[in-house]
Amino acid sequence: MILGHVAVAAIAKETFFAERNFSFLLLASFIPDIIDKTGYMLLGLPGRGMGHSLLVFVLGTITVLIVAPRFRLPRGLVSAGLLMWFVHLAGDFPQWDVLLWPLYPGTSEPYPKFNFFEKLHRFYVARLWPEQFWLEMVCIAVAVAIFIVRSQSLRTVSNNE
Repeated sequence: MILGHVAVAAIAKETFFAERNFSFLLLASFIPDIIDKTGYMLLGLPGRGMGHSLLVFVLGTITVLIVAPRFRLPRGLVSAGLLMWFVHLAGDFPQWDVLLWPLYPGTSEPYPKFNFFEKLHRFYVARLWPEQFWLEMVCIAVAVAIFIVRSQSLRTVSNNE
């Protein structure tokens, strides 16, 4: 759901987190993928694994809440980053054995190796996950609608001046 995560970051920037940097929101919205893809490249771990688990999210949240005051990070920044991370998890609809790792026994079968182009094909062409595909389309549509409305509002304001 690559474009969907970008759209969610854009929606967040234009609505609840207007004062936050879009690059930060975008980066935060991809934290689970950054964790998992790095683990895959460096350690051969599954392409969707620990980074998509609630345990890693909770541990990351605790770590950020402990470290943030020390670095004087604004609460709004911390909240925005954590919300983007959580929304990623919700939007990816991870399987129970991934979401509840390591508490859920899962399956005894090994995870298949991550193949980026195969995943793109499965998602966008074969549409093996239709609910997630349509969620992404809705997110993109909302982001585009917000962009159009904002553009029209700015054009109207500049024409009135």
